[in-house]
Amino acid sequence: MPENQKRLRVMIATPNGEGGRGGIDRMNDMAIDAISASPELNVTVERLVTRGRRSIVFAPFVLASAVVRLWLAARRREVDVVHICLSLKGSAYRKAVIAMVARHCRVPYVVHLHGGGFEFFWLTAGARLRRAVDRMFSESARIVLLGRYWVGVFAGWLPHTVGKLVVLPNATPASMTRSEPSTNGCVRLAFLGELGRRKGLPQLMEALGRLTGRADWTATLAGNGDVEEARASARRLGIAHRVEIPGWLDSEATAEVLRRSDVLVLPTFIENLPMTILEAFACGVPVVTTPVAAITEAVEHERNGLLVPVGHIEALADALRRLIDDPDLRRRLGQAAREDHARAYDIRGYVTRLVNLWRETASTEYAAAALARATNNSPGPVGAVTAAPGRNLS
Repeated sequence: MPENQKRLRVMIATPNGEGGRGGIDRMNDMAIDAISASPELNVTVERLVTRGRRSIVFAPFVLASAVVRLWLAARRREVDVVHICLSLKGSAYRKAVIAMVARHCRVPYVVHLHGGGFEFFWLTAGARLRRAVDRMFSESARIVLLGRYWVGVFAGWLPHTVGKLVVLPNATPASMTRSEPSTNGCVRLAFLGELGRRKGLPQLMEALGRLTGRADWTATLAGNGDVEEARASARRLGIAHRVEIPGWLDSEATAEVLRRSDVLVLPTFIENLPMTILEAFACGVPVVTTPVAAITEAVEHERNGLLVPVGHIEALADALRRLIDDPDLRRRLGQAAREDHARAYDIRGYVTRLVNLWRETASTEYAAAALARATNNSPGPVGAVTAAPGRNLS
């Protein structure tokens, strides 16, 4: 970093803040920790909580507080860039407000789309919200996407934004330890995520139910959501003695589950690029998942994991049987996954690209473009589509 490079001040609009249960809060925690551990980057990051962890009734008050904080920081010239983490439903309303305030205060902003299923939500959103979201994208300096899948979505819906798209997959720290092989011959399966239909938990439970005649597996299904319903399903299927359902786990407990697992299973219906898959990669744990959105850009069938059709219970059960029966396949897939993590999904490379993107956004060129768009409401493209190191957009 040049000695005369000024300190960059960034505000990240994130739903729940430090320690939040959602994937984007975890991603932000990891990125901020990495930035804090790298003083040479000369960046200060402040979380701008927009939803909060209490009842949704309090969300408008949390958002109002965030708006005031952003307005004051802009007035005092204490913020150079706003990084807006965008999902669907209520998040879209809240982040549209943050983008509007940033434009009013003439602070350039980046939109970071992380919500799975956003394309379906976007199609069905009301006209007023759709206009607000479209304007948020159009008047941003950059749009961060988790995979090339989304480039096609934006090319079809907002083609004038293609020049500002940046493909930057999620990332995690490299694991200091590998998954520890089972010592008793019992293969340990893990599911980490929201316990419910969106993540394919009912299909997973049914697939596990088809393994009841075997005594060589156990499973840990951890996450928030329909915990009691999942436990009742395990009892109904006669697998409660093999399945542990502890509920939501913090980051340390999640890392411990992965360390003690042989396979991660995520038969999701709606997704973007799940953090749990990348965390499994970091530990060398093979993954069984579905070809949804950007997952196919990380998980390659038969090379670093297994892909099964969405909602297909028998295919899921067959994939689990294969991995239970074949330790060499588990080792081969897990080793490739770990190598892929080191190459493309390590948090250090992610932070380097992210900080460079922020500095570009705060530069005279991008800031001037943001001001021009805010003043003239002309959504011209800025920059060019780029991809993470080692990733090809073609």
